[in-house]
Amino acid sequence: MQHHAEPPLEELLWTVARHTPTILGLFTIHTCLAGLSLLLMILADVCHTFRAKPDTAMQHYAEPPLEELLWSVAAARIMFGPDINIQAPPNLTPASSSSSSSSEVDASWRALLDAGINDWGGISPVTRDYVNPEKSWPHLEALAAATAAAGKLLLPRLPVYPQYVLDLSHVSSSSSSSSSSKEPWLSRKGGPRSVAAAVLRASDGRGLLRGSSWVAGKPLEQQQQQQQQQQQQAPSAAAAADGTAMNQATESSQQHEVQQQQQQQSPQQQALLQQLQEPAEAVQRELSSSIQQQQQQQQQQQQQQQQRASIPLPRARASRLWEISLNTLGVLEGMPYPQQASAQVQQLLQEVLSSVAVNARQQQSGTGVSSTTTSDGSRTEPTSSSSSSRHWTLEEVELLLSCRGADMAAVVAAADALRAAVRGDDVSYVVNRNINYTNMCTYGCKFCAFSKGKSAESLRGAPYLLPLEEVARRTAEAWDRGATEVCLQGGIHPDFTGQTYLDILAACKAAAPGIHVHAFSPLEVLHGASTLGISVSDFLSQLKAAGLGSLPGTAAEVLDPQVRAVLCPDKLSAAQWLDVVAAAHGVGLATTSTIMFGHVDSPRHWASHLLQLRDLQARTGGITEFVPLPFVHMEAPIYLAGAARQGPTLRECVLLHAVARLVLHPLITNIQASWVKMGPQQAGALLAAGCNDMGGSIMNESITRAAGASYGQELPPQQMEVVIAAAGRRPRQRTTLYGRPPASQTAASFAAPELQPVQMGSGWRQQQQQQQQQQQQQQQQAAGA
Repeated sequence: MQHHAEPPLEELLWTVARHTPTILGLFTIHTCLAGLSLLLMILADVCHTFRAKPDTAMQHYAEPPLEELLWSVAAARIMFGPDINIQAPPNLTPASSSSSSSSEVDASWRALLDAGINDWGGISPVTRDYVNPEKSWPHLEALAAATAAAGKLLLPRLPVYPQYVLDLSHVSSSSSSSSSSKEPWLSRKGGPRSVAAAVLRASDGRGLLRGSSWVAGKPLEQQQQQQQQQQQQAPSAAAAADGTAMNQATESSQQHEVQQQQQQQSPQQQALLQQLQEPAEAVQRELSSSIQQQQQQQQQQQQQQQQRASIPLPRARASRLWEISLNTLGVLEGMPYPQQASAQVQQLLQEVLSSVAVNARQQQSGTGVSSTTTSDGSRTEPTSSSSSSRHWTLEEVELLLSCRGADMAAVVAAADALRAAVRGDDVSYVVNRNINYTNMCTYGCKFCAFSKGKSAESLRGAPYLLPLEEVARRTAEAWDRGATEVCLQGGIHPDFTGQTYLDILAACKAAAPGIHVHAFSPLEVLHGASTLGISVSDFLSQLKAAGLGSLPGTAAEVLDPQVRAVLCPDKLSAAQWLDVVAAAHGVGLATTSTIMFGHVDSPRHWASHLLQLRDLQARTGGITEFVPLPFVHMEAPIYLAGAARQGPTLRECVLLHAVARLVLHPLITNIQASWVKMGPQQAGALLAAGCNDMGGSIMNESITRAAGASYGQELPPQQMEVVIAAAGRRPRQRTTLYGRPPASQTAASFAAPELQPVQMGSGWRQQQQQQQQQQQQQQQQAAGA
């Protein structure tokens, strides 16, 4: 970095004398009103260097040097602290004149970053600076390179700053003064058509620009087609005139930028990106061949129709929408970024990986954390902590969950290395069937498009209630098709009691005595116990005696009171969820654990959730796996109302799985990728980010599909193993508790017949009414006799 000559002392004193009162005045406003979101470097008497423009009254005034701007920035940063946003437009930096060399410009930008700015302001790739037309905007590549040289990452943001985007959810975890405001800055008037809704749709969990069209629950083909349709939309006449030349100019430059970035990336980062992309691409090729053939046939038909047309079709001018794109690592596509992970992230990862060797030595001596084997061959998870178990702070976990670029590459690589050391290259899955026995629910969870109540009549699907005979039929059919598990969950029906759940359980065990019943969320358990007037532990004991094998750890959503107050205010609290799960472990019932993320939450909430699960597992040891469930937004009421994001970004999904592997080690050693939420392709890619399990084959699933997802019907063992093998891993069937299924069931799963059509039936309410009528008739007949 070049050093600028120090200005004379009198010039510095004059700078201090002129600028200090203005900065103090802004600081007074900020502290009194807590209303400044940005200290903008545009005032001649504050920090931005004055431009002497021709034909103005001040055209002969001297323009201040760079040192004056640097002092103003540094003084403002010291005075305002770390939370305020300080901006300096890069095209107006004193050294960025037409006569200055590129190295001098880069040095000036790096000096501004070192002085304390955290924002470059608005930089338009398609318009010029109309206030200062003589000072053109810099190329993003040059600005990204200078930012990277200062050890920082250039990221796109929305017009509103991140802390104010987070305030829209009313659960902001920011420590800035804005988080204490009662009302968000952006208007919610208009609901889904409001400014606030548009901002939420475009933002990620940190309040920055999403920069990607990927969403959970939507096939990659649909996403690509939607993106192509958006790019093919014709812009306005004026925009088209300006944009056509820009597109032609930027297309070649973008290709050059991508090539240049690939050259700058380290071999490890190139391998990681390829490792994350190749499984998804391989699985997509295997599973999407029929779709590609259909598209080719349609294209051939269109070409034949055009050739037969007697009048030539009008030529449509190709046009594209210019957009900013972020890659899987969360950095600008094709732009330079720091290639070395930060020292803090490297230290955290080194501590985790070094603990693996420590625990291995302790296991050899009999003092380490290890799994145990039950009488049926099922493996249970560690039940106690050890000296090799690292103590995590909330800030450390949040840091890892917020990583981008080289930091994220290091986190994912460490998670994959830890997975290999703990779980090897086997990827497990269970052949199971989901039975959602009712979608009628008395609760009003704002994220749920599955439940049907008085407030959910406009959502997808009709209300239903399966008769017990249909529950039994589906269970028997699942067993005949090679399943070892049925997973049962449903809404909290107004007529359900604890006896209802016992009746469901009895129907399943009667239909298939050997099947493992994985059923009833903590919410259903709490509801059943309260309706019977007994304790949760007593009700769980009754369920276990009736044949319940384990509980799904759903209904957790995010274990944070503020998040739950927005998502599910009338549901069980975070503390109640933890108590019910601990009670299940206390009576000998294992559970899974989940998080449903990407709506109104942030990485800090995810970090707290992971630490609470870790603490619970250290006490009870009953959690078999952790399953991140990305929010599927398409039909969710809270999204349709304009009050939630479009689910997590792909970067956030990859990070949460990877960080879970690191933070939950060595207590929870199974990390599951949900193909129902992520899709088979991306779930396969997650096997390179710390995951060792692909969940179940499902057979039927209603909850995620009701939210608008396209996945969830069934992923048979043949296709499941294609996904796993395409990721370079070894597939292995398992039981619910991670044992080996009977050979007969495994063989049956690969020769399963087609599923029979489901029967919705008349429902238990009508059955109960019929039984009551029969009893009344019998009583009347007995009385008459």
